[in-house]
Amino acid sequence: MAHKNYRRMLYEAKQDLAGDLVERQKLDERIARKHAVVSELQHLCAELEHKRYEKQLDGVIKANLKGGITESARAILKENFFPMTASDLKKSIEERKYNLRPYKNPLAVIHTILKRLVQSGEVRVIPQAGGKKAYQWISSADKLLSEIQNSNQLAKLKHGKSTESK
Repeated sequence: MAHKNYRRMLYEAKQDLAGDLVERQKLDERIARKHAVVSELQHLCAELEHKRYEKQLDGVIKANLKGGITESARAILKENFFPMTASDLKKSIEERKYNLRPYKNPLAVIHTILKRLVQSGEVRVIPQAGGKKAYQWISSADKLLSEIQNSNQLAKLKHGKSTESK
């Protein structure tokens, strides 16, 4: 009897965790939308107070981009909720004043970075019209939800087989 209680408690705990992860994902989406609003407002401010804005922006960028191009790509993909093409990512990196001049072909470097991020499971490929590819950061909430769904499916399969064999 206690064994069934543990299973029920485990199931309820997983459902509770899944609910929290869904809430977290919704929060991530709201943050992404707000980031887009902030970005647009920054562009408007740049038109009004270009010099002052540039000084502030340079300070923030220098503080946030102490790493290399891979870290910059990660940061940009994490900040953007919507998928980005390699060209979009290159443009964003340039907007952040990252120096791409040392690279003979920066877009090829970015493609290589994206390929490695996909292989490591940090980024997913989103097919686009015309056979193009876009890339989207896989949030920790997405990863955990996927694991919970997989474990629930396995549990259902095992439970279904055990009741069939009786």
